[in-house]
Amino acid sequence: PGERGARVAEVRARLAAEGEPELASSPDATLFDDALAEAVKRFQRRAGLALDAAIGRQTVEALNLGPVQRLAQIQVNLERVRWVAQDMRGDYLMVDLTGYQARLHRAGRLAWSARAIVGKPTRQTPSLLDSVRHLVLNPKWVVPPTILREDLIPGVIRDPDYLTRHRMRVVDRDGQAVDPQHIDWEGARRHGFPHMIVQNSGADGSLGRIKFALANPYSIYLHDTNARSSFRRDTRALSSGCVRLERPEELAVLLLDDARRWNAEALQEALATDKTRTVPVTRRIPVLLHYATAGLDEDGSLQFRPDIYARDAAVLAALRGPVR
Repeated sequence: PGERGARVAEVRARLAAEGEPELASSPDATLFDDALAEAVKRFQRRAGLALDAAIGRQTVEALNLGPVQRLAQIQVNLERVRWVAQDMRGDYLMVDLTGYQARLHRAGRLAWSARAIVGKPTRQTPSLLDSVRHLVLNPKWVVPPTILREDLIPGVIRDPDYLTRHRMRVVDRDGQAVDPQHIDWEGARRHGFPHMIVQNSGADGSLGRIKFALANPYSIYLHDTNARSSFRRDTRALSSGCVRLERPEELAVLLLDDARRWNAEALQEALATDKTRTVPVTRRIPVLLHYATAGLDEDGSLQFRPDIYARDAAVLAALRGPVR
């Protein structure tokens, strides 16, 4: 607020045309006043953006979308709802990939919600239906191939102390320790890595204190994190594909659903031992990783979201293509 310019007048006119008619009566259309700032925030809310009143890249892109494009976006997401509507009944855990939220519904009511971190655009979290099979308390982390190839091996080449600083060790396929100083890391980057790298359990580990193991073939699961400050960010497409959860202890107690053996105090006692432990989840609750770029917000108003994984175009093309 306080800035002036022709661009301000254009934004004012654009928002006035979208349902903010009072903006057109301003005595100085070129002034970014408080009324315009609040209108920009309302628009950002409808567009699923950070409410900062700044006319940044994402806000400009959203302002440039017209009714025809928004209608297509609604059509795409109505189709997506059709795919999953029958799975959104009774008890289920929904991870809203574009809203960066996770919500547990029990008996048709919201039982738990928290912020989530999902895969970055170059390492997307897939849309899928699954279930939590078991929890791992104080989990160890076996570094997956993509992270090993693209992040870890280059990190070791740059910094010989990389593994030590991250509490990682190299083991062979039989679990025997391998001296990292005897490994040709440059060769491993070019020709492949024959061993595994394991990070020991602990609150400072990449998986945090709890892992929610799923059954899908993509090695996608939910977990705690050692980088909790990232939950404060508005855009949280930051992971390598798995979903990081805020307040996972609360979700664990709800999923275990055993007030005598696994209340909050018992869970904390088990975590405090620092021992890795697998706990089965006997009650099957569907887990839905859902991608939607339009829907209803908490107030029941229509809200759009950025297409962070550029998936809308393929769905729209299929809807408009010939029936098979």
